[in-house]
Amino acid sequence: MGSKRNERLKELFLQEISAQLRNVNGINANGILTLTGADLASDCKVMYVYYSVLGTEDERRRKERVLMANSRDIRTALFKRLRLKTVPELIFKFDETPEKASHLESIFKKLHSENDKTDANP
Repeated sequence: MGSKRNERLKELFLQEISAQLRNVNGINANGILTLTGADLASDCKVMYVYYSVLGTEDERRRKERVLMANSRDIRTALFKRLRLKTVPELIFKFDETPEKASHLESIFKKLHSENDKTDANP
């Protein structure tokens, strides 16, 4: 029963964090930030928010600095908007999954095109 509440809270927090990030000046200038998921501790005191960045390594580092600089303001906004007794501490973590998936996809495409070439030239 508690885990259902935890899941609902996690979804609610993610929606609200996304909304708050739209208000952060220049968050999507030079590279696009996407929230990819979250883990909420069972005691609801800490929430890890995972994100990816479509862009260069410098753009990723810049987004990380912006997220860290704004995490307290975002949490304060969550307190005000949601009127909950507790709002978890937000810890942003870079999610490499989309990057790894893109890399694997390019490898598969390369293999597929090499197979097509060998099939065409017996």
